[in-house]
Amino acid sequence: MPFVWDITTVMSVAKVYTYLLTPPLMLIMWQCNKRPLSDVLSELDLGMTETAAATPLAPFAWYSVMWLCMSVLIEFAAYTMFHLDTNFAYFTITEYGMIVVYNVWSKVPLLMYTFLMDTIRTAIRDINGRLTTVAEWRTNRGRWDDLRRAAVHLARYQFGVTIIVFIVCTIAEIVFYVFMLYLFGYNQKNALRISIYFINALFSGSWMFEVIRMSKNCKLELLKTQKVLNSISINFNSDYRQIKYASLHMLHADFNFMPCNIFEMNYRSLRSIATLITAFLIFQIQMKLT
Repeated sequence: MPFVWDITTVMSVAKVYTYLLTPPLMLIMWQCNKRPLSDVLSELDLGMTETAAATPLAPFAWYSVMWLCMSVLIEFAAYTMFHLDTNFAYFTITEYGMIVVYNVWSKVPLLMYTFLMDTIRTAIRDINGRLTTVAEWRTNRGRWDDLRRAAVHLARYQFGVTIIVFIVCTIAEIVFYVFMLYLFGYNQKNALRISIYFINALFSGSWMFEVIRMSKNCKLELLKTQKVLNSISINFNSDYRQIKYASLHMLHADFNFMPCNIFEMNYRSLRSIATLITAFLIFQIQMKLT
């Protein structure tokens, strides 16, 4: 028991409070958003291509079910390990099962975000595949710009607070579980607990990687349009001016997928987060050893 209560440090406190405050904070910020989600979806619908609109939803439904089921099972296993140590003296199985479902609910907006970003990426990819002439660009440039604005707005404002809170919560989770790994691996050599806490830490990191990956892929598809336009054969001066105007427009267009204008959604930010977590863990473990 002393090792169980030894983990009640700033990491466990941060984990508990972020879990409790994440869902209501998401709902409050969605209500306070100046632009409703329905308006963004309307703009997205205007820019949607026929091919992207006809994409079946079954693969994404399975994708969502897989992530949610894995979240429930893995987190349920982590809570079970903790309550086995306390002989279920503080919570019953039903109570901490409800806590697990409550915590997993915060993943639903992230699945909505990944679905919308992947839908935009599919539509942009369809447009890029059609760009063989300047006339095709004239036809599709309005759609392309609607999709770009929708993607940037979703990442920056509509789901911005959700992503920030999720990343803070994930950092607290990873630190918490790695610290548990250190305690039980270094002090008790408990293989079962080590395995469960390692899987939890790995799964939390995978969630964060997946959200950033979807954003990065969408942005790369948007940036690819410039390369596609440069490869189009130009026969008239009017076509040249059109391509030059498009290039100038894309040069000044907003491609920053920055939640609440705090950081860019790319792998460089992910490396910075991993470095921050590692440095904090090293500091905490050194403090425990002294």
